Amino acid sequence: MSRVAGPIQIVFYRTESGSVTALQDSCPHRNLPLSKGKLLGDILQCGYHGLEFNSSGTCTKAPGLEYPPSWAKVRSYPVVERNNWIYVWMGDTELADESLIPNVYGNMSNPDWYCVTGDIHVNGGYRLIIDNLLDLSHLAYVHGTTTGNPEVAELADLQTDAMDEGVRVTRMMKDVVPAPAYKYYGNYSENIDRWQVTDYYAPSYILINNGSYAVSDRPAEPVDTATERCHWGFQVYHAITPVTEDQTIDHWCVALESHMLKPEDRELWMSQMVNVLREDHEVYEAQQEWIQTRPENNNDVRTKGALPGDRALIAARQIQRRLHNLETKAVAAKMGS
Repeated sequence: MSRVAGPIQIVFYRTESGSVTALQDSCPHRNLPLSKGKLLGDILQCGYHGLEFNSSGTCTKAPGLEYPPSWAKVRSYPVVERNNWIYVWMGDTELADESLIPNVYGNMSNPDWYCVTGDIHVNGGYRLIIDNLLDLSHLAYVHGTTTGNPEVAELADLQTDAMDEGVRVTRMMKDVVPAPAYKYYGNYSENIDRWQVTDYYAPSYILINNGSYAVSDRPAEPVDTATERCHWGFQVYHAITPVTEDQTIDHWCVALESHMLKPEDRELWMSQMVNVLREDHEVYEAQQEWIQTRPENNNDVRTKGALPGDRALIAARQIQRRLHNLETKAVAAKMGS
């Protein structure tokens, strides 16, 4: 399998033991992508002239030569497989640190949860997606047939908390009419208390926890809205991979506890969630089309003002700029040493 991350194309494969390998997807001889070759046990053979590479990127065979040439090697990337997703360290190999991976997608591998997953290639910059997920007031206008209704935009108590490398947005809506999906799947016949908590982890990971209960079932003690769903709710996960400045792959998952979804409703739920993602991506691509007609915008949104829901977007941009500047300085220092 071949994937693009920024300017780099990577080929992934599993060894016979089941571990994941990630190599630069280009043979150093004539640059044919190695993903066009063959997997021979734990060895990846180039499909052009037959050079063979092991999981560390070392060439183990060059047909017709007793020993492979020293230049015949490709970069190997550190990888971690966790909760059905594969994480790749794209930077300095010596700095790879598994502990930096946010451990937020555990329910993807939980057998008691039902997950709808997908990967969508978006003709839009990755920051547009993060903006969208940090301001969920858009549900009222983009997803009005499923998870949104006017109350999401008009009656939410909003709290934004910025940290060194992340942002949390809490939206609490009390005594509101349930949105169509909540009414159907939650079987509500009265108003509800509903919450959405979005956690952004730099550079591009998102977890959204959604929960609700009927007003008549409101508990005496406050619930932990970041982790609990109570009567009905679900979680949304995004791992957003930039391909270029205006191209992104959005890896997504919508997950909920299996008991919250009747087996006969799974197909409907799946189709609705796929459509929700399609609705969002149509917005990103329309934004990107407008942005590209104005080079002075530096390939980003140019706003004339901010609304209360933009606090999280602004905080996320500040984190991204700070981390980018730190990395740029570190690279410059290493090159100068």
